[in-house]
Amino acid sequence: MTAQTSTQAQVIPKFSEQKKAFSINELKWLINAAKNMRDLNQAKGYLCSYFIPCSNPHGVFMWQSEIKNLEHIPDKNINKLIRPITKVFYTQSEQGPLQKVEFNINKWFMIKYSTVCVATCDPQKSRIFKLGGQLYLNIFPGFLHILRPISTFESTTHLAVKFIFSHIQDIWCSGD
Repeated sequence: MTAQTSTQAQVIPKFSEQKKAFSINELKWLINAAKNMRDLNQAKGYLCSYFIPCSNPHGVFMWQSEIKNLEHIPDKNINKLIRPITKVFYTQSEQGPLQKVEFNINKWFMIKYSTVCVATCDPQKSRIFKLGGQLYLNIFPGFLHILRPISTFESTTHLAVKFIFSHIQDIWCSGD
């Protein structure tokens, strides 16, 4: 498993788990705080917990933590959210001078990051799942109400529901 594959395997389960809104300033801080290329994994993980590239529909999905929903962003607009923040490192080669290595988070995400999903809507699947080798992003927002057993409701609610069901059976369905 390569370092890139390893990073991707770590961040995919974290997508859409963030509780606070995406902050470009936090991403900048994580990149600027990195002392070497390996330290950038924290910034990559942060970015990938909010954004995931999608081939159908083409673009990027962004996790909106404050409303617990996804927003589709076309590729042409993604530069407004994922800025081309660059960090330069100098590494010592085995036989020679220091080598300049430049990292750009926007280029990494849009070109080198190879995880791409297809959007689907299935209430029975998790947010991200694999089926036949294809990665899917489940855009199902969840049910509006949480189901509860009928036994947890008061007797007046039971009577009201019984009245409505009787009406449906007798009037709408002609007793059939």
